[in-house]
Formats: sequence, structure tokens, C-alpha cells
Amino acid sequence: MKTTTKPLSGTRKASLDRIDLSILKAISANGRVTYQALSEQVGLSARPCLERVRRLEEKGIIRGYAALVDPVALGHDIIAMTGIAVRDPSTAMRRRLEEALCRHPSVVELQLVNGEYDYIARILAPTLAAYEEMTEELLADPQLGIARIHTTFVLKTLKTFDSYPIPANAE
Repeated sequence: MKTTTKPLSGTRKASLDRIDLSILKAISANGRVTYQALSEQVGLSARPCLERVRRLEEKGIIRGYAALVDPVALGHDIIAMTGIAVRDPSTAMRRRLEEALCRHPSVVELQLVNGEYDYIARILAPTLAAYEEMTEELLADPQLGIARIHTTFVLKTLKTFDSYPIPANAE
């Protein structure tokens, strides 16, 4: 199956039937499922099942497939939930900051939010010193316009994100 990912879009809710929802639930549980096994699970022959999966991919409902990897096993001992506030909310400044953060390999998730902070980022680092060095570099770059960074370090992950909930039935 395909292994690319697309960013979340701001599109409206898609119209999905019972079979689409069954496909999404099965793929969310096991992204490596074969089309034959998937077709048996959802009650379709292989060809129509494949066509539905491709349609869901083309619509961006299925954004991609990935392996869920333990960050600590890869040396990312520091996981930080970081609130980032900007000094300059201009479009050009935000674009530069968003591009820099999205390109940075330590930033594994970035959300534009409202409230006290403008962005919430999940950032990984091998050590506290590496995290501090990264945030100091971001703060020191006047082209990014960061006013402040507030960090909350993850002490223990109690539940990881595996996938979004799939509704039980079509509306």
C-alpha cells in the first residue's frame, strides 16, 4: 500500500458510507493489511475494495500510511509539548516561522492554535542540552519573530496517538 502522507486540510466533512467506514477502521487498525484480507473484512471483492481505497486516498481522507515507532528507542529521550508565541503576527513572518518549524527534524507535530500561544509543537530531542540549544537558536533568529517559548516536558506517555476515531455508522 501507498506510504506517502499529506497535511491535514481544512475541507468539510466527507460523505462516507458504511463500507468506507469499515475500510477506514480496518486500515487504521492495520495499515499493512493486504487488499485481499481487507476486501474479506469489509465484504467486497478485491477490485472494488481497491478502487474505494484509492478514492479515499485521492480525496485526502486517507492521508498516508506509517509505522508507529517508539521515539525513545531512536534516542529521543526528551519529548516536549511547546507553546510558541509570536511577536509579529504578519502573514510573511508567520509563513517564515511555519516553514522553519515544519522543516526542522526535531519538530514532529505543529498546530496553529488560538489562546495564549500561536502554535503548539511536539518536539523531540536526545538531551535537555540539545533541546535548549534548539530553542535558543529559534528565539535568537529575528526572521522568525518568536516572542517566547513555553515548554512542558513529557514525563511519561500514558496513551499514544495511533489514529483518529472512526464513526460506527454513516450519517
